[in-house]
Amino acid sequence: MPATLSQITAAAPTRTAGGLQVDMVWSGVGTGIGAATARDGTHLFAYYDADRYLTLAAIDPAGRITRRRLASRFAGWDAHNAITMAIGPDDSLHIAGNMHASPMVYAHGPHAPDIASVRLSPMTGQNEASATYPHFLHDAKGNLLFMYRDGGSGNGTWLLNRWEGGAWTRVGSLFADHDDAGPISAYPTEFVRGPDGRFHVAVVWRRTPDVATNFALSYASTADFRSWQAGGRSITGPLSPETMATVDAPGENAGLVNNAALGLDGAGRPIILYTRYGEGGHNAIFAATPGANGWTTRAIATAPGRAQIAGRGSIPDLPVAVFAGPPRGSRLPVHIALPHGGDLHDRVLDTDRLALIAADAPHPHADDPVADALKAQTNGMADVALHDMPVPAATPGEVAGRLRWFAQKANGDRPRACTDDAPRACAPPPSPLLWFPDH
Repeated sequence: MPATLSQITAAAPTRTAGGLQVDMVWSGVGTGIGAATARDGTHLFAYYDADRYLTLAAIDPAGRITRRRLASRFAGWDAHNAITMAIGPDDSLHIAGNMHASPMVYAHGPHAPDIASVRLSPMTGQNEASATYPHFLHDAKGNLLFMYRDGGSGNGTWLLNRWEGGAWTRVGSLFADHDDAGPISAYPTEFVRGPDGRFHVAVVWRRTPDVATNFALSYASTADFRSWQAGGRSITGPLSPETMATVDAPGENAGLVNNAALGLDGAGRPIILYTRYGEGGHNAIFAATPGANGWTTRAIATAPGRAQIAGRGSIPDLPVAVFAGPPRGSRLPVHIALPHGGDLHDRVLDTDRLALIAADAPHPHADDPVADALKAQTNGMADVALHDMPVPAATPGEVAGRLRWFAQKANGDRPRACTDDAPRACAPPPSPLLWFPDH
């Protein structure tokens, strides 16, 4: 019997497809899942269960599973509604998600791994009526920070909070919500901490809710999220296109996508991957790195055709480039996918030459019995993707294991219709959420 709200349920471990099944999860559209590991080795997860309730699960070191639903239910089709989870330096547990320009959904408990004590509540109680993109991170001193966008696409302010003394306090605004030309929105990468303790970030800037109005890519770094460095200059926040270092400024309608990725090579040098229209107007992946005279950018892969970058909502089958592992000197593993049959899968980027130098590595799901077992359950669905997510260990920078599940891809944040080709797309079967611990 499914859990009722706030009820704690316990279950014996179940093995499916070689993994420990955490629960059955909603597969109508893929969203991020929250994960953390407590100091006692308990693994914690936050996800939408088969009935779309925001649900917490804890797997203790003996493999016993407890679950608890919270009083927040996902509408089911908006790929923006990712969930994030973190543990504070005082062992407090924090969860946020199920929001897209909507009231903030936040919950916390005083001690991880106790999910029974977790309660939904406001965070600071201010600027929480129209929240999107929740994200926890730890600063160089180990303090827990939380960032999110207040407002809508093309007209939103990014705010930063800090957890201290058992409560959240407002640090300030991270990114500007307007420039000389009018309202803007920032789409930042993950903050990446370098060997010197500084955090690096790149930002794609947009004018309106239409992705076609992305117009520039910029960069800055910080040690404390108060003072910043950009292009050799000291600047103060909130960051804007004018104050940050310009990486590329192709203007609107140039195919710039707000899914840039930032990584560091072995020397701690920032490398940015991003996509816009390139040669012949085709979608292309670019790499960028700073030099003595500004940023050097170079196209490293070009699609055989063009997918138009325009519209609102979550757009499926966009060109994508992400970092796929730690650096080895000037070589960084990357995963690149391009539309129109231009998928390059896994490669290695030479960060000195900004060039792909390795042949295709085997796709992570090739000849994979777990992937095969998951795919066998997706008949009748539409545009299914297999998700493979690392779970952080209690020790910063280490990985405790991986989660795997399936879900349909984004569909412009709209419900899918059932068709003759995909008779289960509108009411898809739930996916097993599988946990594979590292040993």
